[in-house]
Amino acid sequence: MTQLELVIPLRGAAPGRDGRRLDAALSTWRTAVAASADACLLLAADTRVVATSRPARQILGLGPDIDIVMPRFLDAGLRFLDFTAGAHPLVDAELARLAPVQALQTDALERSLMRIERRGVHRTFDVTASPLHSPPRLDAIGALAFLTPIGPA
Repeated sequence: MTQLELVIPLRGAAPGRDGRRLDAALSTWRTAVAASADACLLLAADTRVVATSRPARQILGLGPDIDIVMPRFLDAGLRFLDFTAGAHPLVDAELARLAPVQALQTDALERSLMRIERRGVHRTFDVTASPLHSPPRLDAIGALAFLTPIGPA
């Protein structure tokens, strides 16, 4: 029996600004996310941030050019922290369990808490991420993630 393993690189170089390798099926999702009043973001299958809503950029402290640069989610300038009192940076194994990344790996709806540091302030978010499909392809073409802040800003 042959066993296949899906490996999604967690970090790496993003493509050029023209986004040539962007899956065409993500264009409708990209438009919807960019116009959304909810805090959400769209990842391509290789974890690049393809689109962010304005509320998501505001609560995460991301610049307006993120949708043009399209960095990988884990290289977008966010500092992910654990939930200990020391608030240590997450290691790669823990980063792979963040809902937006895991939705791409498991091809299933995922939910997790995410703690980030922005300007010395720690924020926690409840994150729900869903893989996106474009039939007849079986693998996810991307993931749509919604972020809900927990606690005071």
